[in-house]
Amino acid sequence: MSEDTAYATFCRFRWSANDGKAFCPQCGDKEPYSIRRNRFRCSDSACMKEFSVTSGTVFHSRKLSFKKIMMAIWEELTNVKGVAALHLTRKLRIEYKTAWVMLAKIREAIGFRRERMRLQGTVQIDGKYIGGHIKPENKKEDRIDRRVHQNGKRLCVLSLRESNPGAPNRTFTRVVLDEDAKAAWAAARDYGAAGTVFLADEHSSYNDLVGLGELRRVNHSTAYQTEDGINTNAIESFFSRVERAYVGIHHRFSGKYLDWYMAMVAWKEDTRYMGVAWQFSDILRTVTHRTVSKNLKGYWQGAADRIDDQVWAPDTPRPEPKYLV
Repeated sequence: MSEDTAYATFCRFRWSANDGKAFCPQCGDKEPYSIRRNRFRCSDSACMKEFSVTSGTVFHSRKLSFKKIMMAIWEELTNVKGVAALHLTRKLRIEYKTAWVMLAKIREAIGFRRERMRLQGTVQIDGKYIGGHIKPENKKEDRIDRRVHQNGKRLCVLSLRESNPGAPNRTFTRVVLDEDAKAAWAAARDYGAAGTVFLADEHSSYNDLVGLGELRRVNHSTAYQTEDGINTNAIESFFSRVERAYVGIHHRFSGKYLDWYMAMVAWKEDTRYMGVAWQFSDILRTVTHRTVSKNLKGYWQGAADRIDDQVWAPDTPRPEPKYLV
């Protein structure tokens, strides 16, 4: 793919509402005029806004070529366990900081798909603790019980996953401080449709879900699956992918960005049967229709210090995602 072909592909996705032809993102004028290479100016005398194909999107004010951006997207989606920024640095011959922020922008944009989720049918729910490893002391007498003593970096990924045979099942994830009843109930209430059948293990955090819908349990201390087929295998499959990404690729997940990592892993789990062409189109469509990231805009100029805590609070109102036309 040449640079011109990559640019044309970006235009086709970004301006899909106008058959790939430029239009003003401010006023919607469909007859802007070109002022220099890949730059346009609105012809409306009341607007006269200057813009490009990436203006107002995730890649606003980008410096990289369109070809390298598309190569980065390709590397992310074709590595089933994810791609490390250091690996992308070598592949694209760019700085580590550039590679890291670009991957973070893609993951954050993919994560916004969760805000429109309403899981239906049979939904499995479970939690997985990640991070916070405490290295044991050399001498046995100096070691502590790591099940009791924590370092404050251990977080729980609360997940709900559809388990409907013959249907494209979706996965919802949120990072919480602990696998508790309040977080489980709020997630099931906000992201589960009416009439949902919840499948859970014997953990007491899921006892209250009986008030939201039918609740079926499996006791993992006695069996992985009950005689009538109740299990949480679908969500355990997702956690297996998370574990492989953690151990095999990233080696650690920063709690500050854990939510974005989990969103991308969930997307890969949900779309693994859709084909690479469809996955590539879905990511490109997402990053060209999401607005500028308030978390990563100006990341190296201090925005990193302003990133909100990604630990989900059960009483947080469900946000409305902003998409471009």
